[in-house]
Amino acid sequence: MKIEGSNNFILKRFQIEAQSGELSLSSNHLLELHYIEDITKSNIMVAVTINDTETALVSQLFGLERCYIEFSDHQDNIFSASMVIYDIKDRMIVSGKKMKATLYLISPDAVNNSATKISQRFGKGSGESTDEIVEDLLTQEGRFLKSVKPLDSEKSSTKISFISPYWDPYTIISWLAWRSIPEKGSGSDVSAGYLFYETPSAYHFKSMDTLVQQDSTKIIRVNFEDEGSDDDDNFIDVSTLSITGTSDVFRGLNLGSYTSVTYTLDMKDFSYEEIPFNVNEYYREMKKLNEADLPKFYEMFGTDSEASRPTRIMAKVLDTAMYTEGTYTQDLTKQLSQAMIRNQFFFNQSATFEYEGTINLEIGQVVEVQSFAGKSLEKDSAQSGKYIVGKIYRQFVTERDMMSTRVTIYRDSLG
Repeated sequence: MKIEGSNNFILKRFQIEAQSGELSLSSNHLLELHYIEDITKSNIMVAVTINDTETALVSQLFGLERCYIEFSDHQDNIFSASMVIYDIKDRMIVSGKKMKATLYLISPDAVNNSATKISQRFGKGSGESTDEIVEDLLTQEGRFLKSVKPLDSEKSSTKISFISPYWDPYTIISWLAWRSIPEKGSGSDVSAGYLFYETPSAYHFKSMDTLVQQDSTKIIRVNFEDEGSDDDDNFIDVSTLSITGTSDVFRGLNLGSYTSVTYTLDMKDFSYEEIPFNVNEYYREMKKLNEADLPKFYEMFGTDSEASRPTRIMAKVLDTAMYTEGTYTQDLTKQLSQAMIRNQFFFNQSATFEYEGTINLEIGQVVEVQSFAGKSLEKDSAQSGKYIVGKIYRQFVTERDMMSTRVTIYRDSLG
């Protein structure tokens, strides 16, 4: 997809509710705009640098003003949001007239979240599903943030009862995410581990298993020659893809990432249990973006049925009387171990690319990378495959009159 000669950024509306009244800013006031989505964060952030030489708009702003911003690309894909100015930086006055400042915008929900500290019990009696607790914390029908933004929540089989020690709602949801298990489908195994993040359309509370099983929404073609005639929005053509990853074997041995055993003593009834973990057994059933075999050296760790020695032994003292009977309590240690290794696999390898085009790509979507290398431009199997979009950073500057997008994608490859 190429858009040479097209402006892929149009500021449609930017209004601020200042103390002196409603301020309307046009593209003439805009110097820069930065937009950030991150699958590991709870909210979107926008930074806007404005310049005003006539009405001194900047001097009328003090922070926490509500505002509305709307912009689109050349294909009329629109981002719009009601936000709050939570910080004003680099405020500058030049020659007594020229005003400049960078406004940092965040959702009203994020501001309310920071001001909400909760100390109460959730899931009284037999416990409550984690997805129901998230709905109670976020949605209009709930008791806390009452966000007007939709919640895309996946059902969880984990039922839990706990007391929040003056945590804010986002912190509670992040704590629940590690302990949540998706409802098990017919004949399928599932892993613990959810992610909580915000996109322009909704909040999302989704399991990693479900995210990696999505169909791809776009194809990223690296070093692909199409003679400039292809303007299909399903393709994003880039010149380079930078892949980074770590494979610290010694650290993995120390953390028990390959084979470990946990000894638990439950103070409720003094029951004792040994819980083994072996990556060969787990990886075989784990939901993955790309089916692949583990590297050869993993064979040295054997399987649960073989006499492979653990590289880490852990002891835990639990008191499940503090919680409730149910999925969470029955397999507590196993679930926490699964969530840790699931998270490690999910973010194991990252890649970045930049492009100038439409702004309809969102975090949490799956993309397919087709990388071509060498003089013959043959498909590179090492880089190609499915990835999940983890970070999006968009930047508009008036000097170029274009919006560029830098994307960070992840895949669960151990190669």
